[in-house]
Amino acid sequence: MKQITQSALTAFIFSVLLSCSQGQKQSDLPIIKALEKIYPTPEQITFQNSLEIDNSGGHLQGIQYLNHNQNEYYVVSGSSSSYSYYSIVKIADQNTVISVNKLLDKPFKHAGGFQINDNLMAIGIEDNEAKDKSKVYVFRIDDPENPPTVPLSIIERSGNPKRTTAGSVGICETNNTILVVVGDWGSEHLDFYTIDKEKPNNTTLKYSLDSKDVDKSEWIDKNYLSYQNVNIVQDGTEALYLIGMTSNMLRENVLDLFELKTKDFSSFELKKIYSRIFPSNDQTTFRWGSGVYLDKNGAVTIMSCNENILDNSIIHIYQ
Repeated sequence: MKQITQSALTAFIFSVLLSCSQGQKQSDLPIIKALEKIYPTPEQITFQNSLEIDNSGGHLQGIQYLNHNQNEYYVVSGSSSSYSYYSIVKIADQNTVISVNKLLDKPFKHAGGFQINDNLMAIGIEDNEAKDKSKVYVFRIDDPENPPTVPLSIIERSGNPKRTTAGSVGICETNNTILVVVGDWGSEHLDFYTIDKEKPNNTTLKYSLDSKDVDKSEWIDKNYLSYQNVNIVQDGTEALYLIGMTSNMLRENVLDLFELKTKDFSSFELKKIYSRIFPSNDQTTFRWGSGVYLDKNGAVTIMSCNENILDNSIIHIYQ
């Protein structure tokens, strides 16, 4: 039987009490039921690395799960003083980093929070010094052992400092459309893009949302945080949800769930319907890198990672 710390027990009881206060209708949603089932103390996966990687001036930013040909992989994004990158960890008898994939050189040295949906990966790459330009790369990962070097689609962003960064990115496919959400500095604004599946070079900015101006009268609370990662999920219905993950001032790991409503992608509404706190620890944090994975049965897995890839590193899995 798993051991549970006092802080983990307190966080778990708090999340249960909070969910009870959120109303019967919302608690009946499959996605909330799945989040409520997650145990507050993570399981630990260790992996090794022998590949060269620049750990100076940056840290890991996000983590995602990938299953291919009955093999399991974790993908992490990272920033450094010289280049942006993503790395792939293969889960086997000896869990190992099998690739370090450089994205762009300085000034685009910051690859932020990202998401993989099926075999599509969307990742933002920004100039985190000038903070006035970024790119969002969308890759198709057909084989994690042979990762792509050329993106399927590129979203170019430039303009006012902080407003055109791309520190957190989510992606999904719905109604034969690829939907990408891009959070700027601190995810204060969310920009929604569509990509034509047949002509992936055709990208369109459909709507922008300012978190300060969103109507929060029906939210469970008024808190909108500086999210390190935003992921779009679907629970088997037509409904769309946005999950924001970060750490709060107490260094607790926070997961916020938003209902995402849209009318033909021409506009979007955001409603906070659930929040859960996971206890902090000294090994991983949602502020360094985190992500969610929703399997075909609707079960949710939460992941968080170390600050950097070292010779021996840790992934925490909440299930």
